Amino acid sequence: MILNLESGCHEIGKKHGTIMEGSIELSNGTKCLIFAHYCDSTLFYKDFFRISKNIFKVNKSIKRNLKEVKKEVKKRGYKDVWTKGAFSFYGDLRPLAVKADFGKWGKNGIIENEKYGSNFLISAVFYKQS
Repeated sequence: MILNLESGCHEIGKKHGTIMEGSIELSNGTKCLIFAHYCDSTLFYKDFFRISKNIFKVNKSIKRNLKEVKKEVKKRGYKDVWTKGAFSFYGDLRPLAVKADFGKWGKNGIIENEKYGSNFLISAVFYKQS
């Protein structure tokens, strides 16, 4: 059985430890698959080495997920495919996370989820037909 693109990519995400997935349609035919990975949001100075190690471990999982999802999207015939990781310097993924129902804006500008609080990092794959 062949899954549709979103379902197939969300299955890939689950394999890489995602806790939330979403699909959003943006302007000009651009679509977005958005993912959240669990990551403790304890302040760095409380336990710098443990938290740093955890963040790098989660980031490695995010990169593997994005690479595999991008490959799957291209395999389905989309030519314009690009990714934004958790530490991307370009673009803010928080508004997309709110649109995908990952949570609501907190008073401090961080997305708050009922189950996970602010303990997650967001990444996304964008694609459109060229």
